Amino acid sequence: MVTVRASDYYRLRGTAEGVRPVAEAVIKSLIDGLRRPLTAQEQNTTPQKETLAPVTVTADTYELAIQKFNQVFLDNHWGDGLPMLPPTQEAVQTMLKGTSRAPKEVIGTVAPKNGIATIEKIAINAVMAGAKPEYLPVIIAAMEGITDPAYDDLHMLTSTGAFNFAIMVTGPIAKEINMNSGIGFLGQGWQANSTIGRAVRLCMTNMGRLWPGENDMAVTGRPSGHTGYVFAENNDLSPWPPFHVTQGFKEDDSCVTVSTVGSSPGTTFGGGAVATWTAQGMLDNIVRSLLSARGGMFGWKRGGPIPSPSKYILFFQPEFALELDRMGYRTRASVQNYLYERATIAYEQLTPAEIATIQPRIDSGEIPADRVPVFKEALKPGGKLPLLDRPEDLRIVVVGGIPGYTFSMSYFREGLYAPTSDQTKLIRGATLTKAGH
Repeated sequence: MVTVRASDYYRLRGTAEGVRPVAEAVIKSLIDGLRRPLTAQEQNTTPQKETLAPVTVTADTYELAIQKFNQVFLDNHWGDGLPMLPPTQEAVQTMLKGTSRAPKEVIGTVAPKNGIATIEKIAINAVMAGAKPEYLPVIIAAMEGITDPAYDDLHMLTSTGAFNFAIMVTGPIAKEINMNSGIGFLGQGWQANSTIGRAVRLCMTNMGRLWPGENDMAVTGRPSGHTGYVFAENNDLSPWPPFHVTQGFKEDDSCVTVSTVGSSPGTTFGGGAVATWTAQGMLDNIVRSLLSARGGMFGWKRGGPIPSPSKYILFFQPEFALELDRMGYRTRASVQNYLYERATIAYEQLTPAEIATIQPRIDSGEIPADRVPVFKEALKPGGKLPLLDRPEDLRIVVVGGIPGYTFSMSYFREGLYAPTSDQTKLIRGATLTKAGH
């Protein structure tokens, strides 16, 4: 048996010399596992009923009991490292008053261990996160998006990359529960934003049996790891209807959109209070940024771990959106179409190597069927190759205050292990707000 010292691993990683002892250490057990007949337990595919035994914590004082509760939960990988509130029966029942939905209702399973998500379990984690009962319908809707069978939560939750969730709330419920959609919308100080995201993350930990270094393999961790990126659309200062209308919902609906996004906000295009800007100048900056993704367009295979062609959430500061409206861009679609048309490469400017990567994608069906004609025309003299599949892959959200910044964040429409990494769900069952019934 060949052994490799940890101090030498960095040098040998990725080489035959370094990989061989690792493979030799596990190959026999892998072969045995494939050949060995299934046990009776393994052959039983009947879903096992989960039982939840109460956890009792005792101490001489309430303060010591709280400390002990937090330590017990953290030791058992039921927490996130921040102080939590005890999910007593009374606290959970109070939380459940925020929804009319039945506590035992199953909404799906959570990767990677496929724990069953119920309304009651979501409420338990919402209590620990410090959420209010009126937030519960929003948390449930976010969990419905993540546990949708079409949503690829496995990739995001277990990847070595630093991907995370973006949880966007749109519609009137955001104002009712006092979510921040203005200055500092990705920061601290707002209970709704912080605890909604934290509750979702605790659900991932406790229902997905997720833990860093065990099955959450993000090598650097995930920025904003305790909450993800949670914010509300600024409908009051937007010239356009709420985002969820573009997804087929009614304007007065309240919705949650959950997306797998890159490790950090991408490019800032302008805004703020320390430099002048123009709307046209920011449009030009966005186009330059889109064109800079040219190398990735030809270097990544669709369906791989990186979205290709790229997709972006564009966070428009309200002033920018209002100025675009005054310039004649009366809808999101008009802005999307403008940017899409400009983010193209003339056929005459394509290299033979670039053309050679696009044609096989067309022939293999990798290009979406409805976009094949566009890409075929682009590979002819006078044609223009788009760097996006479709204009809608530029998701435009009006958010932030005045002053504000306009910036981008990459997101994943397709998943690696499931069809999508993006879902919009209707908030329903709310009992403590006017919206979301």
